[in-house]
Amino acid sequence: MMKTNPLSILLIMLFFISACTPVSPRVSKTSVDSAEAQHLLTSLKNKNHTLNSFKGIGKIKIWDKDKFQIARVAWLGAAPGKLRIEALNVSGQPVASIAGDGKWFYYRNHDDFYKKQASDPSLKKIVSVPVRSSDIFSMLAGRVPIQEHHLALIVKHESEYVLELQSKWGNIIEKIYFDTSKTIVSKIEMFDAFGSLTYRAAFGRIRTIGDYQIPFTLELSDDDDDAGFQLHISNYWTGVPVPPSKFILTPTD
Repeated sequence: MMKTNPLSILLIMLFFISACTPVSPRVSKTSVDSAEAQHLLTSLKNKNHTLNSFKGIGKIKIWDKDKFQIARVAWLGAAPGKLRIEALNVSGQPVASIAGDGKWFYYRNHDDFYKKQASDPSLKKIVSVPVRSSDIFSMLAGRVPIQEHHLALIVKHESEYVLELQSKWGNIIEKIYFDTSKTIVSKIEMFDAFGSLTYRAAFGRIRTIGDYQIPFTLELSDDDDDAGFQLHISNYWTGVPVPPSKFILTPTD
């Protein structure tokens, strides 16, 4: 009997929680206090907005306290948020696959196949970081996910600028950290409705691929850094032809 790959177990967990996770839209309703805040928000929304499809390959490390595992992964993405991720064996063949076409979420390995209705699953049960598939799609496309908010403020913090997004009750729901030029985002912090930090994402090794800037290192973690994952991208391609069928898995290809 074939042994189950550790990452396959994580993918199964993701699949089972996807159907019962509520989806919140990422449409921004913005009231800003300055032209500069408006300019930064517009720049973020326009960044890589013409990148409609991409694929990549790399290595991922997932940790939870003192436990961790490493695997090679490959992925495909296509607007408006379709995503496929595969765990690879040493010879580069997929051992487990997940995919979402915006309506259904799929899981497949050598022995099992599942399909559930879900448009935007969460990774919380896997790495204790409540990041959604739509946010991962945005980050892999070199974009910054922007929470629905009411007010935007720019705060100078040491050698960087922070764009703070607030709810209508005045709670901070997201922080976006810029360098001194206000053009490069180094990290973001996401907060719940009560102002408690849910996860942070750091971006590194920014490279220009065609007309786009892509972070080749992406790290997400919880408030205490006890759980999270780190993705190191080896190769990345933009504007690749990706037929819709690539995001629909069947028991056998």
